[in-house]
Amino acid sequence: MKTKIKIILAFIALLSISCSTLKSNIQKNNKFTDKTISSLLEKNGNVFYLTSTYATFSTVWTYSKDKLEIYKLINGRINFQQEYFTICIDNINQISKEELFELDQCMELEGDGFGYRIKRGSEIEQQDLPIGIECFTKSKYKSDFLNKVVEDINIHKMWDVRYK
Repeated sequence: MKTKIKIILAFIALLSISCSTLKSNIQKNNKFTDKTISSLLEKNGNVFYLTSTYATFSTVWTYSKDKLEIYKLINGRINFQQEYFTICIDNINQISKEELFELDQCMELEGDGFGYRIKRGSEIEQQDLPIGIECFTKSKYKSDFLNKVVEDINIHKMWDVRYK
């Protein structure tokens, strides 16, 4: 009987340690994601990101004059970084509130998220949208802006985060 109690207590202790480690890794990745977002916004005037509430990974990307830079973050570190030649997001008009309403079909209160920040003159347009990434990336939109973002997410497999 004492052996069973020891095993149960050891299991509870192990479970508790692994949960706190996971929570710590989630927080570490969230902080690093925020730091990366700020840095890329300052560097290129735009930044886009995919996140998930209980995940230790995220994807952040930015468009410069003629390239797309993608950063896949895991446990608060850059796990993968790649650059691709592409058209700049500045060639796409500003998204309207009506176009954002198209995303309502993919809204989730808890789970995944898509966001972006774009400098437009002295203003920063910012959206943090609680949407299901799977739904978001399988839909077509009236908005050229949203279609370009979805196309790049799908082409470059931005939500396919694996340890390299």
